[in-house]
Amino acid sequence: MNSVDHVPHDRSRSGKHQAGSRPVDPDHSIRMAVKLGLILVFIVYLYVLVKVILFKFGGSSPGFYLRQLFESVTHPDRILQRLRLMSNLVPLHEITGNIRHLGSPSGFINFFGNIAAFMPLGFLLPLVFGFRTLSFLKVLLISSGVSLALETAQLLLFIGTFDVDDMIMNTAGGVLGYGVLRVLQFMVEPGIYKREGEHHSESNSGSLSRLKSKELE
Repeated sequence: MNSVDHVPHDRSRSGKHQAGSRPVDPDHSIRMAVKLGLILVFIVYLYVLVKVILFKFGGSSPGFYLRQLFESVTHPDRILQRLRLMSNLVPLHEITGNIRHLGSPSGFINFFGNIAAFMPLGFLLPLVFGFRTLSFLKVLLISSGVSLALETAQLLLFIGTFDVDDMIMNTAGGVLGYGVLRVLQFMVEPGIYKREGEHHSESNSGSLSRLKSKELE
């Protein structure tokens, strides 16, 4: 009888221990919903970015782009000719020109538009993939890589020109977006840490008072 009574008692204790080792997080569903929302926003942003930069709000049929790509692969001399005659491979050449003509709509859009287009990329990357995964250097490299891919696609598909200054401004936009996120994080987190510290101090004081009352008993 003693051994039979002892088994369910141990099971109940082990059950309590397992339940205690995995506390229920009431905010888990909220965090998951926010995460899914951020992923959706990130996907929509990438679609809009490709639509605006690569296709200039328009676009043709997939067959047209396949033919253009086939022409680029079979006639690489045309790519070299476009690089030599129509592309900008001199850093800061177009940037200085746009700065001189910021008063004109084209200069203003070319300068600030290329920066603003990539700011959401630097802002969203750490939110989607985590701050520990995405450091400043990684955001810089990813922004530069995405811009290089878009510029190269314009060149290969014959729907634009390759501009190294666009890459510089795009990368600057991604880094700037990351910086804005870091500033917001710095402004918000001290308040969170302060509230958590107050909560921990209250719980510690409550546990100490309970221990003292037990000792007095």
